[in-house]
Amino acid sequence: MPSLSIILRAVFVVSLPALAPPAVADLAWPEGRPLPAFPAPAEKLDALVVQDLLPDEQITFSALQGQVNRTKPRLILLDERAGEGRDTWLNTPGSGVDQFTLHPSDSRYDIIAKYGKELSGVVIYDPSRSEHYRNLACTVAGLEKALPVTREVLAKILPRGWDPKVVSDLTELPFKSATDIYEHLRKEYWPRCTKRLIVSARPFTRGGDLHHTRDMAAACGAAVVWLDPRDKAERKLLASFFKDMPAGDAVALGWYATERSGITTASEFGIGTIPSDFYNGSTVFAGGPREIQVPAVPKMPPLEDKIYVAMFISDGDNIQYVQHAMRDIWERSESVRGRVALNWTISPGLVDIGPGLLNYYYDSATSNDCFVSGPSGMGYLIPYNTLEEEGAPVGPTMTAADRINGYTRLTGRYTDRAGLRVVTIWDHATPEQRAGYERNCPQLYGLTVQNFKDVPSVSASVENDRLRFEKLRIPYAGSYDHIHGDLERAIRRWNGKEPLFLAYQMDVWHEMKPGRIVELHDNLQREFPDQIEFVRADHYFNLRNQAESLPYNLCLDPETKVRASSGDAARAIDGTPATHWKCTDGGEAWLGFDFGSPRTLRRYVVRHSESDGLRGVALQTSDDGTRWKTVDVQRKPTPPVTQASFNPQRARYARLVLKTADGMPGSLADAEIYGSR
Repeated sequence: MPSLSIILRAVFVVSLPALAPPAVADLAWPEGRPLPAFPAPAEKLDALVVQDLLPDEQITFSALQGQVNRTKPRLILLDERAGEGRDTWLNTPGSGVDQFTLHPSDSRYDIIAKYGKELSGVVIYDPSRSEHYRNLACTVAGLEKALPVTREVLAKILPRGWDPKVVSDLTELPFKSATDIYEHLRKEYWPRCTKRLIVSARPFTRGGDLHHTRDMAAACGAAVVWLDPRDKAERKLLASFFKDMPAGDAVALGWYATERSGITTASEFGIGTIPSDFYNGSTVFAGGPREIQVPAVPKMPPLEDKIYVAMFISDGDNIQYVQHAMRDIWERSESVRGRVALNWTISPGLVDIGPGLLNYYYDSATSNDCFVSGPSGMGYLIPYNTLEEEGAPVGPTMTAADRINGYTRLTGRYTDRAGLRVVTIWDHATPEQRAGYERNCPQLYGLTVQNFKDVPSVSASVENDRLRFEKLRIPYAGSYDHIHGDLERAIRRWNGKEPLFLAYQMDVWHEMKPGRIVELHDNLQREFPDQIEFVRADHYFNLRNQAESLPYNLCLDPETKVRASSGDAARAIDGTPATHWKCTDGGEAWLGFDFGSPRTLRRYVVRHSESDGLRGVALQTSDDGTRWKTVDVQRKPTPPVTQASFNPQRARYARLVLKTADGMPGSLADAEIYGSR
């Protein structure tokens, strides 16, 4: 029999829209970041195993995780079935977690009592009337700093010493259909929800997503919805949420009823989706280290009359894959990684939602492991759909100029923060979209476009004589024979008198895992000695521009030599902002480049922070390394990146002259000079 307090609540609580301020007020959430900055985790976390929780307990405890972790990550739900192992990430150096206490199942409600004073109360819902009430309750509870609970869960809470206020009772609402429930959410609660983030989560007992990233929604005051875009009415309602979100400052977390119907619905509004319906502990791992340890970039090979091949490994945009399956694939392939160049797609959003995960891969990478952004930048977005599926017609999705600019600007910021220089696009890009990437992602070397079903309109291009869009020979190649046959035909048709460039993407879920790619390389080398070379994606695009006399990063060229007025000059052109060239001479310092022979110079880039003390930068050129001509001056460098283009200058030598604060020694993270032969 239910307790008297439960009965009284059921009688007297009136369901009204929430009045408390949004929970997001407690978070550091800078403009231009669709995910907030969480504090570093506590020295010791409380931990519960998800498999010990009933379905509606998962709803409650995931919300508790978000509410508790908003001010200081202290609670995590662990997945006993995680492919990489339940505790693997917590025990990984650099994850941000030092220790944790795993609580037994029978003490789980004591955890609620422990943190009850930080909560405003509970939001009651009844999933027997519709499972979509779970999402409505999660949304309301996130706004109210409360817990979503069923009456059965509340009955288990009360004996443990926390007697919460019922801030909203949703059990008397008359709605039963998904559209009616989310129409109610949109009318009554969406105005108070953050518009920078939305979570799409299955609320079903069977096959549902009852805890992944719901903690992020609770912490941020984000709406949680589940609408099927294959249904016209539900697609229209889902689109109405995306329409209110600012392209360039918003993402979706979770997943959809089908991939293309959901992704294309969000894409119309310039909203990328970070696939995360199996991502654990988002509000814990988001509090990981803020410094991203971008790997150094080796010099590219000299350009020769060879076939240069770039092999891209799929699905890194999917952060649950990065957390689970990729960790297993990465470690199992340790004995072969490094033998040939492999290009791993990864999500730039990890700089916010899992920096420790990103750093793990970066720290353990070989010089032949190159990381590139998954499709199509900051969140999975299909700017132009080439595969017709139910709810996803063929054609361009993102067409409005403000949305193109918003999404590509966001992509530019996040790929720069993550140190990613190449983006894979699914599927295609219109001329306006390509121009948007070129305009708003100045740090990118290139992008690939898919070639599903060999659609003739999907083509390669070069934007503004700078940014190359490369058409993949085969997208999502699933078998060795398929890709080997295509490469063999290309090699036999090649004239051998000029470089040839071929790009492929591997379907990581099937046969073409790293070991098989290495086997493919070794077999081709035996069949066609000295004719083929697998290369990093950043090298691929620079080599290709070099071959076509377009500007490329001369600091990657093996002929380029660097020296400086003081300090270790090589640290300035190692391709990573994680290391800094520090000049010991104050006032003015210089960084000099010898390209080996004259080049046509067009642009330079300097990466630096406020603490580097840079107060001015100028580029000078010279024919002999003695007499110098100033071709550009930046008197107010703007961290994190100062860059400038100038009228083409033919010169063998260049130097960056740096003015530092108050004549003190300064530093910079990285420098790049762009030119052509």
